[in-house]
Amino acid sequence: MATQVNLIAQSRTERGKGAANRLRKTGRTPGILYSHDIESVAVDVDTLELYHALRTPAGMNVLVRLEVDGEEHLTIIREVQRHAVKGELQHVDFQGVDRNELIPADIPVHLVNEDATSLEGGVVNLVAYTVPIHVKPLDTPNEFVVDLEGMEIGDVRRVEDLLDQLPEGAEFDLEHERTVVTINAPISEEALEALEGGPEDEAEDAEAPAEEAPEAAEPDAAAEEAATEDDGEA
Repeated sequence: MATQVNLIAQSRTERGKGAANRLRKTGRTPGILYSHDIESVAVDVDTLELYHALRTPAGMNVLVRLEVDGEEHLTIIREVQRHAVKGELQHVDFQGVDRNELIPADIPVHLVNEDATSLEGGVVNLVAYTVPIHVKPLDTPNEFVVDLEGMEIGDVRRVEDLLDQLPEGAEFDLEHERTVVTINAPISEEALEALEGGPEDEAEDAEAPAEEAPEAAEPDAAAEEAATEDDGEA
């Protein structure tokens, strides 16, 4: 079953960068609720509660029962914007969903018994960190588990090997033959040196005459004068 949390949101009428910054200073994060069957509503939620909602095992796949003005909506968090430097929550998009309709979700891949392969000298290569599926909201799994015990060098696990973990009625949004994880042979120092270029190659590169840097292009005056404004909202 999908991880669910409850959040209480307040509808808001003030929009724009200034209003959003004032909200953030009071410990609330501006956002929007949208769905195919309701008109979009500007909302704000408690920042700390939103932070905890995003820290569940489901991550961004968490289901949020969002209460707005006394009415509850089953939602997913479609997008989160963070401060580019501080990483603080800036804005959140909630998408209303129907519990009986399939929704897209990227499910993380979790490896277990990884040490069992390293004992044989194998190198684990996780090709797909997430696997996209379409699933009913309440059936969304938190992860796909791949057990590496017994795998040897050259072995592969593909999307089709996760079929037994796929919820009933759900579908992979990826070819079943796509690779999820492989066990590779360790690379020798000689092979690694050949890939990176040996000392002789480095010496030749050092002796090669340096190329003259191209002349810098004249700056575009129009581009220099252009300015953009980010209001912090979707």
